[in-house]
Amino acid sequence: MKGFKFKLNGLLKVREFKERTLKVELGEILKQINGAEEEILKLKKDIQETYEAQETFMADPSAGEMIKFFPKFIETKNSAIDNQENLIYALKKKFDSKQKELATARGEVKVIENLKEKKQTEYKKKLEKKHQENVDELVQIRRILKGNS
Repeated sequence: MKGFKFKLNGLLKVREFKERTLKVELGEILKQINGAEEEILKLKKDIQETYEAQETFMADPSAGEMIKFFPKFIETKNSAIDNQENLIYALKKKFDSKQKELATARGEVKVIENLKEKKQTEYKKKLEKKHQENVDELVQIRRILKGNS
């Protein structure tokens, strides 16, 4: 609206920026959670393939020394799965916290937007009132001029 200046526009922009930043952070956390879940699937597939390879080696009596490798490998993979699950748990906690922050930020933006809208409406009503006063004044002047002629 031409001529309308909202004094809290700077604050509104800061709050909107904070809201956008939080949305980006939430997206990044979701990306990390998905990555960790994919890593768990990969690790479980590795374990499955290891069990299959172990059965193949067991069928071959000359591969006896290699059999010692499998339990340690599987233990390492299971440990990595536990680490990824712990990471997912921590990321979900962080995600929940950021969602609460985002809700607060949205509320703060909404309050200022509502205030801005209210001020714009007040400004518009003042302009309309002033315009109507000018129209009324012109009508009166016209009547006076017609009465004098």
